[in-house]
Amino acid sequence: MQQPGGVQQPSGVTPPPVNQRAVPMPARCRRYKGDVMQQPGARMTQWCQAPLCHNYAMDERTRGILLAKPERIIGFDDDLTARLRARVGSGNAALVEIAGRDSVAAGVLAASSSYDILIPTVVYTGTEYGNWEVVLENTRLLGDLLRDRAGVDVVEEPVLLGSPRWWHAAGGRFAGVLEERYRFSTTCVACHMYFHAARVPFAREVGAAAVVAGERLLHGKRLKLNQVGAALDSYIAVLEMAGIELDLPLKETEDGSHIEELVGPWRESENQMRCVLESNYRDLSGKFGVPENDLSAYLEEFLEPVFSRVLLEFNDGGTPDYLAIVDDVLR
Repeated sequence: MQQPGGVQQPSGVTPPPVNQRAVPMPARCRRYKGDVMQQPGARMTQWCQAPLCHNYAMDERTRGILLAKPERIIGFDDDLTARLRARVGSGNAALVEIAGRDSVAAGVLAASSSYDILIPTVVYTGTEYGNWEVVLENTRLLGDLLRDRAGVDVVEEPVLLGSPRWWHAAGGRFAGVLEERYRFSTTCVACHMYFHAARVPFAREVGAAAVVAGERLLHGKRLKLNQVGAALDSYIAVLEMAGIELDLPLKETEDGSHIEELVGPWRESENQMRCVLESNYRDLSGKFGVPENDLSAYLEEFLEPVFSRVLLEFNDGGTPDYLAIVDDVLR
């Protein structure tokens, strides 16, 4: 039920039929092929549109990590951490979230900011499906797009991070309790908080000052519950508490054509992983309405305290007991 004053899908927007939504696009190579001059003063960007190139297949170590999804939040690879810390040095570094189109575009915009080192990162949950090779390809695309950008150092390979146990505690185990208490499906909001927060301990470990993400308030005229203003403010506040900036350079970008100006022709939701719980807050027509008070209560009473406590324990050198923290907050 939609209630006045809540977060609602804009009126006048007709969602696509159920059987036409959330259809994974075929994996295409997004490799940047350079700019060519069509005529004096006119420039066109060339993109490879072939199926994924064989030479972009992941190595066995990466494949093993993405299959097993081990605990990789902090202290999982001392050599990697030391190399990146040395590379960051006294520079202004940011971890770039890599998922789909919007995240790559955010990384491109971040290169025009004050950062001089960008570290691509991929965070897994326990609910994705699809071809991980397209995500790895997206990290290489970011490097291609910024190859000739003076003053910006882009780390070649992405850092893989994740803790399905953390995700399970914050977004899965108590989903029924949370929905009963707050009267809406909370999983997608918790998941996006996790995506940002899971990068914080590693950012601090290597000396990065920020996490760059592709969150947007509007997608055309569509709203996504996990990207409404109150949710984005909550994500920003939790990371700020932990001493890391959450940089959202696309926050006010509504038109997808502006994103394609940054990354080339690329349809929304193409070339990225999908989630088995995607859009589970929407009704049969594809719309949703969440009373503002319920969303605010969930963010203030549950999500922010849980993630703040987890990050504080990491910062103090501990190993958080995710389930115990969530259980304590809920009581």
